[in-house]
Amino acid sequence: MNAELLAVLQPYPRVAFDLDGTIYDTRDFERPALAAVAAWLRERSARELPGIMEALWTRRERDRHAPGLFDEQLALHGLPLEWGAECRERFHAHGAEELESAASLRPLLDTLECQGIRIALVSNGPPALQQRKLERLGVVGTFDARIYCDPAMPERLKPSPWAWQQLAGWRGADETAYVGDDAVDAAFAAAGNARFVDFRFRSPSYAD
Repeated sequence: MNAELLAVLQPYPRVAFDLDGTIYDTRDFERPALAAVAAWLRERSARELPGIMEALWTRRERDRHAPGLFDEQLALHGLPLEWGAECRERFHAHGAEELESAASLRPLLDTLECQGIRIALVSNGPPALQQRKLERLGVVGTFDARIYCDPAMPERLKPSPWAWQQLAGWRGADETAYVGDDAVDAAFAAAGNARFVDFRFRSPSYAD
């Protein structure tokens, strides 16, 4: 459990969380998912495609909010750009089994719940994928409310205040904090007049 984060959140009767990079280390899902896509590309193209996994990961780390994750590498290796759609589908369909044994904020969430603090989740991402991640992490039942901002409806994506509107009943007039790991989350917190708590979960399984 992160004792410092717990101390920051305890004064707030309502706390909402981002998912990716906040509840767990994004690398625990995205590295295996990207590896699966890279393996499919090698099989589909019947080529070795040296360095493609590392390049995809570097691109994802550099700007995870930018579209076209796979397009640059497809072009670089002379592969059809129309394969990008299936790459995205395969990435989003990854089973996320790795998260069943991954470190996460689950102990902290359980502590907040035991202390009577109401918690919710607001996450950008395909709803089926984000729900699967929560199930693998074992934290689905911890949240009073789960709001998935679907990329298929860009007007709902954070930092749009749409998710705050969905949480109006859960939140009431209580002072609220939002825990997230990047500038989009900070802007989302501001859009909802909530205290932004900057936190990035880093798994102890990595060297950093």
